[in-house]
Amino acid sequence: MSFPQTLATTLLGSAGRASFLRPAASLCRSNLSICSSCLLSLSAPGPTTFIRGKKKLVKKAAGIKVRFLKDIPRYGPKGSIMIVAPGRMRTIWYQRGEAEYLTLEKEKALGKHTVVERDPGYKPFVEKAEEKGDAWDGVVKDQLLTPVESIKILSTILPSTIRFYRSTITPQTTSLHGSVTTTDVANAIKLISSASALKDANRVVVSAENITLGTEDGAVRVKELGEYEVAIGFRGVDEVVRRTVTVVREEGEDESTQQGVNGTVAGGGGSIFGGGERRAEL
Repeated sequence: MSFPQTLATTLLGSAGRASFLRPAASLCRSNLSICSSCLLSLSAPGPTTFIRGKKKLVKKAAGIKVRFLKDIPRYGPKGSIMIVAPGRMRTIWYQRGEAEYLTLEKEKALGKHTVVERDPGYKPFVEKAEEKGDAWDGVVKDQLLTPVESIKILSTILPSTIRFYRSTITPQTTSLHGSVTTTDVANAIKLISSASALKDANRVVVSAENITLGTEDGAVRVKELGEYEVAIGFRGVDEVVRRTVTVVREEGEDESTQQGVNGTVAGGGGSIFGGGERRAEL
């Protein structure tokens, strides 16, 4: 009897064979564990053959070879050759023109090259905004009017009175349901400038900061009916343009349509407004 058969008989033998149970006890004390299938294979007659399992082949990373046409953040600079996911190349980089497929013909034309790994920390160099600021400011400055030119144009095109229609809290009071602000006055001036036929009038830039309401407390809004003097000025110029803002009560449907940007501009003999009295109604 061969040794494997003897060992199997020893482990699976009857309890009566005490002499053969001693090796099994020693095996248990030595923490040797044998599965049942191994015991059955050892007890089978004939030579014992062990079959070695096949090794699992390592899968190669799926991807395609591309060349970057632009700097791509977290991947690499322009000109890098890299193996990337086909989906990202097809749906993003190829559509944006950021990379091209490196076909066999292109590889032959390129000659010897190196495939690089992705650089997750790569950041393209971005030129600072300050370096472009001077050129951009020069373009903007060429398009803007000087404060002196703006004052001259506004003094020509603005009517003597700018009228705003507003509703009051009650028909008996002069308190407005809302207010007229310096922003409203600036928007009215923009409307008049854009409608003017005077050369460069539409290039005048006016904001609420250029408007000063003639109120005693220096407020930027009025909440009562009445007449108020406004001054339009610019930094670096002492001269200002003074006009009158009149806030009148809005009465009826016909007059309510005159409120806001869709208001009627009228007045000014010899100007685009026409008529005897120069005024703008908004």
